[in-house]
Amino acid sequence: MLKYPAPADFVCQLAPPRPAFACPAAYAEGAFACPAAYAEGAQSSDLLANSGDDIARPPSWKTTLKGAAFWANPNHWDKVPKSFYWTLTFMFFKVVGTIGGYRGRAAFARKSALKRLMKRREEAMAVVDFATQVHLEMFPQVADRLRQSTGKQATAVVLPTLVRTPQDVKELKATLSALASQTQPPDAVILVDDFSPQNLQEKELWQGPGLALVRLHQNVGPAGARTVGLRLLRQWARGRDVVVCLTDSDAAPDKNWIEQMQLAQQRRPGIVCGPTLSVDKSHTGRFHDHFGNLNGRWSWEDPAGVLMYGCTCNFSVDLNSIGDAEFDPIFSRPGFEDIEFCWRLRVEKNVLTRYCEDARMYHQYDRGPIGLYRQFWKYGNTEPIMAWMHPDFSFQGSRPVTQGFTDPRDAEKRGFDSLAESAVRGLDGVVRFLKWQTKQPPGRSRDTIVPVAPRGELLTDAALDAMDCAEHAKSAAASLRGGGWGRRVGA
Repeated sequence: MLKYPAPADFVCQLAPPRPAFACPAAYAEGAFACPAAYAEGAQSSDLLANSGDDIARPPSWKTTLKGAAFWANPNHWDKVPKSFYWTLTFMFFKVVGTIGGYRGRAAFARKSALKRLMKRREEAMAVVDFATQVHLEMFPQVADRLRQSTGKQATAVVLPTLVRTPQDVKELKATLSALASQTQPPDAVILVDDFSPQNLQEKELWQGPGLALVRLHQNVGPAGARTVGLRLLRQWARGRDVVVCLTDSDAAPDKNWIEQMQLAQQRRPGIVCGPTLSVDKSHTGRFHDHFGNLNGRWSWEDPAGVLMYGCTCNFSVDLNSIGDAEFDPIFSRPGFEDIEFCWRLRVEKNVLTRYCEDARMYHQYDRGPIGLYRQFWKYGNTEPIMAWMHPDFSFQGSRPVTQGFTDPRDAEKRGFDSLAESAVRGLDGVVRFLKWQTKQPPGRSRDTIVPVAPRGELLTDAALDAMDCAEHAKSAAASLRGGGWGRRVGA
């Protein structure tokens, strides 16, 4: 059965919706979500949209431009390029991406009625149910390959695709070619055609056994398409331990991607994600690599190797570990369906998302400012749904996973190691606090609560930084007194 959260306040008749996704200080101007509002228990009267059926308000252009100006400032980045040219280029891209995210949310807010969202979810689930039932007995050879796999774990790939143009076909073929060339080829590949305008032919895409081309009769988005794949694999595996790798049709895995995913799942079964790098050295590719936009985020509160979420272009799950969990088709566009999935499993099943540096994926990003705008528009268009479904979720204090990421955390500290990490955390908080104090944007108080940008880039205020700094200082002091010896980080 489907296991994604059905809002408790949505029954046959609409009750007042959950808090909309903005913090009170910024909500009057329609700013982006501030996770601090979730923790502070803001009044619903401060958060609700104008209509009792809507869950978000559109941001004004004034707020949009303020956000763009903030993120264009390199002082608010985790790291700045050494080259002045790339710094200027990324500043421009930050403006474009941030505006795209805010306008995506504005577009969502104009059609954010709960009735519409729930109807869309219901219609998508009907398509998922029908597709699963129709294709269950269509691929007996694929099912046999899974059950007869000689390895400790069978491996499968779920690949949703929506092919509109010849370029899409070219990218899909490149993805499938990379999968066929793996050092450890998958036992099964479930290619879910999400109602593509282009007619896909199995023989033109894949040579050899193991491919199941599943066609949906209506577009449901990548979340629903992945759910079809997971359902079919559960039925075909019949209890067999299966590692399911997920990616997109505009990405190509490294040659040992499946092998590394399987090894990571054997060490710690659950959810695993790896770094996603640009397939080329285009300007937008360098931008995404620098900021790690598709690599997930990490927090000091988690042990080493654990992320808050992973991105489904480079993702794997252990079927036995996640149980009957599925992606929620309420997300009809790509964006935040992976974050919602990871967070739900963390909260409900205690399944953590772990990072595997060696499981690399190469992504074909849309080039140029228009492509960047469209990508962040999709993030902004789906983020309000995540905030409405999980008001306890917050990007507060999280950091991006960028190229060359070295995890400063450890699962358990003893002796000097505990003192060392506490010192690092304390210095980290001090630097961020002093940076804010000395680099204050004109016309804004340090006490202003500011919004979050698309895909989790938090606009941290000085008060929160000061709290972080004080917390880290207490942690360091406790270690010096002996209270931190052997203490598990985040415990």
